[in-house]
Amino acid sequence: MQLLAGVLTRLFPSPPPSLPATLGALEFSLLYDQDNSSLHCTLIKAKGLKPMDSNGLADPYVKLHLLPGASKSNKLRTKTLRNTRNPVWNETLVYHGITDEDMQRKTLRISVCDEDKFGHNEFIGETRVALKKLKANQKKNFNICLERVIPTKRAGTTGASRGMALYEEEVDRGGDVEERGKILVSLMYSTQQGGLIVGIVRCVHLAAMDANGYSDPFVKL
Repeated sequence: MQLLAGVLTRLFPSPPPSLPATLGALEFSLLYDQDNSSLHCTLIKAKGLKPMDSNGLADPYVKLHLLPGASKSNKLRTKTLRNTRNPVWNETLVYHGITDEDMQRKTLRISVCDEDKFGHNEFIGETRVALKKLKANQKKNFNICLERVIPTKRAGTTGASRGMALYEEEVDRGGDVEERGKILVSLMYSTQQGGLIVGIVRCVHLAAMDANGYSDPFVKL
């Protein structure tokens, strides 16, 4: 039997383990110019992007988004390069009015997307950099594999009388959904009343809906 097994192994060797599919890698640099209160992001190139079109290529561009923040001033993008999985942008995008406080609390989301002339632009992958990792006036280079970020499922708490705080998860549908803000609520199931008690605590970073840059919000369940 051992001899037969050896013969079969030589005739039908095990297939090599398959490599996980990758979304590609992105090379870029960040520089916080403290004297001029600006953040410079230079998108250098991407390599091995996931093919998005029927020809096996893509029409990629890069979109920047400072989080938290829903205004259009927080969003920048590069030009689109056609029919390539290895785009070279060499393009610098600049945020102005960046403070030391912003650098401590904000995160830069860098998304690579595929432009579609006849439909919705498609999300390829992203990476995020906490700005507090940067040192003032020192350029930092990055070469990072892109990821497709999945919203984290929060574990539920047990107990009928225990409140549970839930933050609205950021759902990425094609990478082009605009952040509308976050809401903090509490949930408690009351056995005495036989019902679910919902508490609306607060909202932050809501999108401006009025001409004065503010909103008159209410919550509907």
